Amino acid sequence: MSAARFERRLTWRVDELAGLQLSYSYASPARLGDRVEEFARAARRALPADSPSGVWSHVEVTEVLVARRP
Repeated sequence: MSAARFERRLTWRVDELAGLQLSYSYASPARLGDRVEEFARAARRALPADSPSGVWSHVEVTEVLVARRP
């Protein structure tokens, strides 16, 4: 049996993060309809309160376990 671990840092700025939210099913343009622009504006206004630097990052970790039958 062997294992591997992979990490990568993902970084977003305000416009990228607001756009990312629109890619999720709960906030897709199809679901929001004519409110999509209002949602995007509200997200761009609210996000800087969470990170005044305007940058968000996340470390994505993927672990792989490979096993074989004898």
